[in-house]
Amino acid sequence: MSFFDTEAWRERMDERWFDTGVAMAEAGAVDLVAIEDDKVTAHVTGSVGDLYVVQLWAPAGEGTCTCPGFEKFGACKHQAAVVSAANAADLGKVKDRMARLRDGLALDSREALVERLAELARLQPAVLAALEGRA
Repeated sequence: MSFFDTEAWRERMDERWFDTGVAMAEAGAVDLVAIEDDKVTAHVTGSVGDLYVVQLWAPAGEGTCTCPGFEKFGACKHQAAVVSAANAADLGKVKDRMARLRDGLALDSREALVERLAELARLQPAVLAALEGRA
């Protein structure tokens, strides 16, 4: 059984966008980050290498993407890529991913966690803004 209603998501966008998204998923452009209840969060590498964050609610619910196309049209190929990737994935492994991350972080000392966050803040402007309360 599929996690997402492919046909419902296909109807939300131009057929070419959907087909391009499927091809992106097949090419490995989707990193499924988390599945929590009916929400999927993924990182999708766009056609020119930009990284977008996609969140979708199953089976045919709402969704978001950080790409300019979603902002302009309300739907995008990155969403289609996540639908395709999630429907083809071993959802058990994806569902366990955040739990494994949390378990691993719990083993680190407080000082090690602070250093990891500080390093991420140095390298990622969005992390810095979030830690400073600006995001």
